[in-house]
Amino acid sequence: MRKAVLRTHLLLSLILGLFVVTTCTSGSIIMIEPELESWLYPVGEHPTKGDIGAEAVKAHADALNPAFGTDVIEWPAKDGFYHVHISEDGKNERTLYADPGTGRTFGNVKEERGEPFETIYNLHRYFLMTNVIGKTHAAHLVGWIGVGLVLILATGVYLWWPSIRKLALGFRIIRGRGRLALNMSLHKVVGILSIPVLLVSAATGAVNAYEKQIPGWVGFQAKETVPDSAKKTAAGEPDAGILSLGRAVDLVREQYPHSKLIKVTLPRKPGDTYQFGVKEGFGASSDGNSTIYMDAASGAILYKTHPNWAINLYNAWRKGLHFATWGGLTTRLVAFAFGMMPLVLMITGLTVWRMKARARKRGKRRDAGRAAVA
Repeated sequence: MRKAVLRTHLLLSLILGLFVVTTCTSGSIIMIEPELESWLYPVGEHPTKGDIGAEAVKAHADALNPAFGTDVIEWPAKDGFYHVHISEDGKNERTLYADPGTGRTFGNVKEERGEPFETIYNLHRYFLMTNVIGKTHAAHLVGWIGVGLVLILATGVYLWWPSIRKLALGFRIIRGRGRLALNMSLHKVVGILSIPVLLVSAATGAVNAYEKQIPGWVGFQAKETVPDSAKKTAAGEPDAGILSLGRAVDLVREQYPHSKLIKVTLPRKPGDTYQFGVKEGFGASSDGNSTIYMDAASGAILYKTHPNWAINLYNAWRKGLHFATWGGLTTRLVAFAFGMMPLVLMITGLTVWRMKARARKRGKRRDAGRAAVA
């Protein structure tokens, strides 16, 4: 049994090793992308204390950009500034920073992934194969690499297990007994310590590759269906107008005092609603996990998505667990470190494999020489 498991572990590692290392390393870099991006593209300013409010921020943005309209406002988060999305009737979109203390808008938030992050993401998600086999098939290919990694990890646990009495020996790094013993012990210790994190990453990566198909397999829709009526403001008096942003924000805070405002999408034409992204309770990331649809004329709540519905939890946590966004910077840094361990495992594993192969060759030559002498 052990020989069969060892052969399976070795073959899968040799065949998939480079793919696994590439996927895990690129995924680790994505985990710390915000920090790397802020280093590569610094804001250059610091937010002032206080919070002037979203309505005042909108007024500043509108005054500075009279030809544009404000589409979305995001409350301060990672960089400490409001992010104000503006456009010319949906065209020429741009996003500005806004100082929370003064409302002053400036600069241009880098929204889309720039290089090298765009290439790193496509490498992790699609293995740069979208132009060859299409996005769906490329994602499925990466998903099967995740399945292969799960099997490598499972067989690794079996091979590592030293028995309960000798459990401590499984965490021992052997020094002073040659390169083979050192690399074998490093491979085992690094592997067993990394397995919990890598197993979660591999399993959720395989799930994410089939993110739209899996809900249908178990009888769910891919996402919560929002009724059309929630997206339309009821017709009122012709000159009634809409609620100010400040009043709309106050109504949301009054009705949902325990919800954290993340962003608001403003009505841009008659009949549009206010749409507030909020976060409730413990979520998979710092982003919102529920959307509130508000009648822009009356302030009535038309609909609110359900963050604890199974499909919404599935969509949030398959991403949150995969990219370790559920626990903040510390969690992401820990996941980043463990995500780089497959590179260590590949180096130590190949070293052990080559040293054993050379030892077998030397043994065969000795046996052949003895046979010739005899």
